[in-house]
Parts: sequence; C-alpha cells; structure tokens
Amino acid sequence: MLLACMLAWHAAVAAADVLPAKLTGTWGTAESLYEGKAGQSQMHLDADGYGVVVGSTSPPQRIDGKGDAGPEVRAIAGFPLHATLDGTTLTARMVALDPKDAEEARSTLTTCRYDEAGPTLTCVGPGRKSVVMKRYSETVPAEVARTLEQVRSVAQ
Repeated sequence: MLLACMLAWHAAVAAADVLPAKLTGTWGTAESLYEGKAGQSQMHLDADGYGVVVGSTSPPQRIDGKGDAGPEVRAIAGFPLHATLDGTTLTARMVALDPKDAEEARSTLTTCRYDEAGPTLTCVGPGRKSVVMKRYSETVPAEVARTLEQVRSVAQ
C-alpha cells in the first residue's frame, strides 16, 4: 500500500506544472513564420514544460535581381522540447522521439532569459546568435497542442 501511494505521488508530481503562466503560450520573433524578409523563430510552451521550437528561413530571392521572387516558400523545421525554469532562466532540452536521436537530444540545449518588462525571451540555441522573442499568445495553437500530446506519450 505504501508503495502504491509513493508511485501515485511521484506521478502527480511529474505531471505538475513546471512553468508559470507568464511563460506559457506562443513566443516569436514575429507573429508568423512567414513575416518579413528574415527567417523567424517561434517557441510554444505548455505549463508542464513540454513545447516545440520552430524556425523558418528567409524567403527566396531571385538570383537575377528582379523583384518578383514568386511564391513565399520557406523551409520550416523544428523539434519538441522540455523546458524548466530556474529564476529568470528557461532551459529547454530537445526531446528525442527516437532512441537513435538520444545523443543529439542531450547536446541540444536552448537557454532563454525572461524579461518581464517586455515581456520577452532572449534565447540562445546551439551554434546560434541570440534571438529576442515576444509573447503572442497565452496558449499554444490547437495543432501544437495535438503534437505535444504525442510528444508526451513518447517521452514518458
């Protein structure tokens, strides 16, 4: 009986919120991954620390210098993460969805400094310049929420 209680307590603690409400939702360098002439970044975070980080490339440019570059096609890539907060520093680690990616996940770390005045997150990922993201939503989009349910089921 004691063992059952301890396991139930551990499961409840593991499911507890690890991020305060001020950090959950959608953060980005722009409201859309397709905005502007530069590549964009977004981070979506749930209260339990699970989230995704997504980035886009800049739009294509014609090599002949003409103004019409055609459709706004951008490469978009991202990965699931799990974040924790220590003071004003958010630390996000990649979640390996496949065991062969476990080593990469251990070394893929993004740190963000939260600034309440903005509010903004200034983040630095592996081999990247720092980016400043502002909060665009207190919640994650529905498609991200569905993705995070799948990530949780694989990660736990």
